[in-house]
Amino acid sequence: VKKPVLARKAAVKTSKPAAPKTNPVIKLKDTIMATAKNTDIAATAKDVIADVQTRAKTAYAQTTVLASEATEFTKANVEAVVESGKIFIAGAQELLKDNVETGKTVIETVTEDAKKVAAVKSPTELFQLQGEIARRNFDALVSYGSKRTEAWVKLYNDAFAPISNRVSVAAEKIKKAA
Repeated sequence: VKKPVLARKAAVKTSKPAAPKTNPVIKLKDTIMATAKNTDIAATAKDVIADVQTRAKTAYAQTTVLASEATEFTKANVEAVVESGKIFIAGAQELLKDNVETGKTVIETVTEDAKKVAAVKSPTELFQLQGEIARRNFDALVSYGSKRTEAWVKLYNDAFAPISNRVSVAAEKIKKAA
Protein backbone atom coordinates (compact mmCIF):
# COMPACT_ATOMS: atom_id res chain seq x y z
CA VAL A 1 0.00 0.00 0.00
CA LYS A 2 2.89 2.25 0.65
CA LYS A 3 4.31 1.94 -2.81
CA PRO A 4 1.51 3.72 -4.62
CA VAL A 5 1.87 6.68 -2.26
CA LEU A 6 5.50 6.99 -3.20
CA ALA A 7 4.64 6.84 -6.81
CA ARG A 8 2.24 9.69 -6.35
CA LYS A 9 4.86 11.78 -4.58
CA ALA A 10 7.41 11.01 -7.24
CA ALA A 11 4.99 12.10 -9.91
CA VAL A 12 4.39 15.38 -8.16
CA LYS A 13 8.09 16.05 -7.80
CA THR A 14 8.91 15.36 -11.43
CA SER A 15 6.28 17.67 -12.92
CA LYS A 16 7.28 21.28 -13.65
CA PRO A 17 5.61 23.99 -11.68
CA ALA A 18 3.03 25.99 -13.79
CA ALA A 19 4.13 29.44 -14.92
CA PRO A 20 2.07 32.17 -13.35
CA LYS A 21 -0.56 33.44 -15.80
CA THR A 22 -0.21 37.11 -16.71
CA ASN A 23 -3.51 38.89 -17.29
CA PRO A 24 -3.27 41.32 -20.28
CA VAL A 25 -5.53 43.83 -18.50
CA ILE A 26 -3.27 43.89 -15.50
CA LYS A 27 -0.24 44.24 -17.74
CA LEU A 28 -1.86 47.20 -19.57
CA LYS A 29 -2.79 48.83 -16.26
CA ASP A 30 0.76 48.46 -15.00
CA THR A 31 2.13 50.02 -18.21
CA ILE A 32 -0.26 52.97 -17.97
CA MET A 33 0.51 53.52 -14.32
CA ALA A 34 4.25 53.38 -14.97
CA THR A 35 4.05 56.01 -17.74
CA ALA A 36 1.49 58.18 -15.91
CA LYS A 37 3.95 58.73 -13.08
CA ASN A 38 6.49 60.10 -15.54
CA THR A 39 4.09 62.50 -17.36
CA ASP A 40 3.44 66.08 -16.30
CA ILE A 41 -0.31 66.43 -16.88
CA ALA A 42 -0.30 70.22 -16.54
CA ALA A 43 2.38 70.57 -19.20
CA THR A 44 0.51 68.19 -21.49
CA ALA A 45 -2.73 70.14 -20.99
CA LYS A 46 -0.95 73.43 -21.77
CA ASP A 47 0.51 71.93 -24.94
CA VAL A 48 -2.91 70.65 -26.05
CA ILE A 49 -4.56 74.00 -25.33
CA ALA A 50 -1.82 75.88 -27.18
CA ASP A 51 -2.22 73.55 -30.16
CA VAL A 52 -6.00 74.05 -30.16
CA GLN A 53 -5.55 77.85 -29.99
CA THR A 54 -3.09 77.81 -32.87
CA ARG A 55 -5.44 75.72 -35.00
CA ALA A 56 -8.39 77.96 -34.12
CA LYS A 57 -6.43 81.07 -35.11
CA THR A 58 -5.42 79.47 -38.39
CA ALA A 59 -9.00 78.39 -39.10
CA TYR A 60 -10.28 81.89 -38.26
CA ALA A 61 -7.73 83.48 -40.58
CA GLN A 62 -8.64 81.11 -43.39
CA THR A 63 -12.35 81.72 -42.81
CA THR A 64 -11.79 85.47 -42.90
CA VAL A 65 -9.90 85.19 -46.18
CA LEU A 66 -12.60 82.94 -47.67
CA ALA A 67 -15.37 85.29 -46.51
CA SER A 68 -13.54 88.23 -48.05
CA GLU A 69 -13.10 86.37 -51.33
CA ALA A 70 -16.78 85.32 -51.30
CA THR A 71 -17.85 88.92 -50.71
CA GLU A 72 -15.68 90.17 -53.58
CA PHE A 73 -16.94 87.39 -55.83
CA THR A 74 -20.58 88.16 -55.02
CA LYS A 75 -20.01 91.89 -55.53
CA ALA A 76 -18.47 91.21 -58.95
CA ASN A 77 -21.44 88.97 -59.83
CA VAL A 78 -23.92 91.72 -58.93
CA GLU A 79 -21.92 94.23 -60.95
CA ALA A 80 -21.97 91.85 -63.92
CA VAL A 81 -25.75 91.48 -63.70
CA VAL A 82 -26.18 95.27 -63.51
CA GLU A 83 -23.86 95.78 -66.48
CA SER A 84 -25.74 93.10 -68.40
CA GLY A 85 -29.02 94.86 -67.70
CA LYS A 86 -27.62 98.21 -68.86
CA ILE A 87 -26.37 96.70 -72.11
CA PHE A 88 -29.69 94.95 -72.73
CA ILE A 89 -31.80 98.06 -72.04
CA ALA A 90 -29.61 100.26 -74.27
CA GLY A 91 -29.70 97.70 -77.09
CA ALA A 92 -33.45 97.16 -76.77
CA GLN A 93 -34.01 100.93 -76.94
CA GLU A 94 -31.98 101.11 -80.14
CA LEU A 95 -33.94 98.24 -81.66
CA LEU A 96 -37.24 99.87 -80.70
CA LYS A 97 -36.14 103.17 -82.25
CA ASP A 98 -35.27 101.27 -85.41
CA ASN A 99 -38.69 99.58 -85.30
CA VAL A 100 -40.38 102.99 -85.10
CA GLU A 101 -38.37 104.21 -88.09
CA THR A 102 -39.23 101.06 -90.01
CA GLY A 103 -42.89 101.56 -89.12
CA LYS A 104 -42.79 105.10 -90.53
CA THR A 105 -41.20 103.79 -93.72
CA VAL A 106 -43.86 101.08 -94.02
CA ILE A 107 -46.67 103.63 -93.61
CA GLU A 108 -45.13 105.84 -96.31
CA THR A 109 -44.77 102.83 -98.63
CA VAL A 110 -48.37 101.73 -98.06
CA THR A 111 -49.59 105.27 -98.75
CA GLU A 112 -47.63 105.40 -102.02
CA ASP A 113 -48.93 101.94 -102.97
CA ALA A 114 -52.51 103.06 -102.31
CA LYS A 115 -52.00 106.09 -104.60
CA LYS A 116 -50.58 103.81 -107.31
CA VAL A 117 -53.53 101.41 -106.98
CA ALA A 118 -55.96 104.36 -107.21
CA ALA A 119 -54.24 105.53 -110.42
CA VAL A 120 -54.59 102.13 -112.14
CA LYS A 121 -56.62 102.27 -115.40
CA SER A 122 -56.95 98.57 -116.30
CA PRO A 123 -57.23 95.18 -114.60
CA THR A 124 -53.99 94.04 -116.25
CA GLU A 125 -52.14 97.02 -114.85
CA LEU A 126 -53.67 96.27 -111.40
CA PHE A 127 -52.45 92.65 -111.47
CA GLN A 128 -48.96 93.76 -112.51
CA LEU A 129 -48.87 96.35 -109.72
CA GLN A 130 -50.08 93.80 -107.16
CA GLY A 131 -47.34 91.36 -108.25
CA GLU A 132 -44.65 94.04 -107.93
CA ILE A 133 -45.95 95.09 -104.50
CA ALA A 134 -46.15 91.47 -103.30
CA ARG A 135 -42.58 90.68 -104.44
CA ARG A 136 -41.21 93.88 -102.92
CA ASN A 137 -43.05 93.30 -99.63
CA PHE A 138 -41.95 89.66 -99.43
CA ASP A 139 -38.30 90.62 -100.06
CA ALA A 140 -38.57 93.42 -97.48
CA LEU A 141 -40.13 91.03 -94.96
CA VAL A 142 -37.36 88.44 -95.39
CA SER A 143 -34.66 91.11 -95.21
CA TYR A 144 -36.23 92.76 -92.17
CA GLY A 145 -36.70 89.41 -90.40
CA SER A 146 -33.06 88.43 -90.96
CA LYS A 147 -31.83 91.83 -89.85
CA ARG A 148 -34.00 91.75 -86.70
CA THR A 149 -32.93 88.21 -85.80
CA GLU A 150 -29.25 89.10 -86.16
CA ALA A 151 -29.74 92.28 -84.10
CA TRP A 152 -31.50 90.44 -81.25
CA VAL A 153 -28.92 87.60 -81.22
CA LYS A 154 -26.12 90.17 -81.07
CA LEU A 155 -27.91 92.03 -78.28
CA TYR A 156 -28.36 88.85 -76.23
CA ASN A 157 -24.72 87.89 -76.73
CA ASP A 158 -23.54 91.37 -75.74
CA ALA A 159 -25.89 91.56 -72.76
CA PHE A 160 -24.93 88.17 -71.36
CA ALA A 161 -21.18 88.57 -71.93
CA PRO A 162 -20.54 89.98 -68.41
CA ILE A 163 -22.50 87.13 -66.83
CA SER A 164 -20.70 84.60 -69.02
CA ASN A 165 -17.38 86.03 -67.87
CA ARG A 166 -18.44 85.59 -64.22
CA VAL A 167 -19.42 81.98 -64.91
CA SER A 168 -15.94 81.43 -66.36
CA VAL A 169 -14.36 82.94 -63.24
CA ALA A 170 -16.53 80.71 -61.02
CA ALA A 171 -15.56 77.63 -63.02
CA GLU A 172 -11.89 78.56 -62.71
CA LYS A 173 -12.22 78.97 -58.92
CA ILE A 174 -13.95 75.59 -58.63
CA LYS A 175 -11.26 74.00 -60.77
CA LYS A 176 -8.52 75.58 -58.65
CA ALA A 177 -10.22 74.52 -55.40
CA ALA A 178 -10.54 70.95 -56.61
